[in-house]
Amino acid sequence: MNAAAGLNVEYLAMAPGRGEMRRDASVTFADDRIGSVGAAEGQGKGLLAMPALVDAHDHVRGLHHIAFGARDQTFEIWRAALYAQPPIDLYLNSALAFGRLARAGVGSVMHVYSSIKVDRLAEDAEIIARAARDVGVRLALVVPLRDQQTLGYGNDAELLRLHPAQDRDFIEKTWLYPFPSPATYMDLVADIGRRIDGPTVSVQYGPNSPQACSDALLAAVAEASARDGRRVTTHLLETSIQRRWADETYPDGFIPHLANLGVISPRFTGAHGVWLRPDDIRIMAEQDAQIAINMSSNLRLRSGIAPVGDYIKAGMKFSFGIDSFSIDDDEDAFRELRVGHWLFSLDASPAPLTQQLLFDGWHRNGFKAVNNRDGYGEVTAGAPGDLVVLDYDALAYDLIDGMIDPMEVALTRATTAHVKDVYVAGRRIVGDGRVLGVDLDAIEREVAKAARAQGERMRALKPMLERSQHTLGDFHARWRGR
Repeated sequence: MNAAAGLNVEYLAMAPGRGEMRRDASVTFADDRIGSVGAAEGQGKGLLAMPALVDAHDHVRGLHHIAFGARDQTFEIWRAALYAQPPIDLYLNSALAFGRLARAGVGSVMHVYSSIKVDRLAEDAEIIARAARDVGVRLALVVPLRDQQTLGYGNDAELLRLHPAQDRDFIEKTWLYPFPSPATYMDLVADIGRRIDGPTVSVQYGPNSPQACSDALLAAVAEASARDGRRVTTHLLETSIQRRWADETYPDGFIPHLANLGVISPRFTGAHGVWLRPDDIRIMAEQDAQIAINMSSNLRLRSGIAPVGDYIKAGMKFSFGIDSFSIDDDEDAFRELRVGHWLFSLDASPAPLTQQLLFDGWHRNGFKAVNNRDGYGEVTAGAPGDLVVLDYDALAYDLIDGMIDPMEVALTRATTAHVKDVYVAGRRIVGDGRVLGVDLDAIEREVAKAARAQGERMRALKPMLERSQHTLGDFHARWRGR
């Protein structure tokens, strides 16, 4: 890893949402950390720097969902279309997603890997970690764990029987893999940790979602996390149908049940949390757990809007994730930040999202969720050496000098197009808007070519997928609209 000598900027957000905007600043790096912050003496004009953003929940899919027919619709039906994803070289698919995120100003990524092919997970983890290191982002790889409810919120054998007879053999052989025991899963996570843990890569326990895991598996995760300190990341009450399923299945409370098992702890991140209730949020706040908010994903999949005001009132920590589902399928982290800022700071809100809370989510809470480390979000000596540099001149093309704070300009206008440089652990990974560690344009062309080459097979598969979506839609309708 080549450490950067340093940089000069006209504006340096020392602690976005909390602290001063320093003029004409110079930042140096010492190995993987900030070495010093000083005066730049007029150099770096037209640039604004701040800590790099953190994507606290993502699935790192280089090939976008819509490319293979998974159009935006209700989550439980949309999810079935993911089984149609064409096999793409894992390194290229991962590097493409990591590269897009880096180019958007993201320095750390939570990769919630979704494969159910347990026999390949360790080898896949090494490939994904190599892609992250080549691009230069920090990576938390969430190892997928599940032992039930692959097809939906019910017994897999019963759900399989609901499908047309002509489709059952294919579905069973393609999607219903046998699951290992909880102990075997714990050994697998430990093995993956030994293989890929490093200065910028870590491993987490990843119950796919609590309903996809038996109590025995969840208890094993809780015990292992308490023992080794690894974090736990899962999807949590993303949709109204999940909420109704949980209420019917756990009449004494789904979140209390998870807390009693030990799953919810200071090491816990639940993604989405759209359908958490105030009592659920209180329990999570008491446990110092957090939610990764996925605003665009929840809008696109019709899941709803997270009750962020309730999070704030309860003092519960939260971060933000792009979820491979940005508003415009472009992984634009600054646009996600901006629209979330608007959506969750409405005038009528009893607990609006302030700039401090916004950047706490995109910086310190997110960094803790991904990297299991505190001390991020301020540009000071000894802090992690992760910075994003924006082309402030392009943002401020029509501004009258002295009329507005530069951070307000960045909040209002910044997009991926304004990201000039990104530094992670003192290494410059994006320069002049270009990812330096891989040829991102060439990778994107290769991934699209590989996907289109499978068009005939995909088109033949489409009718069966549509039948499966219809079957699952009918099944899940029992929890809709109560």
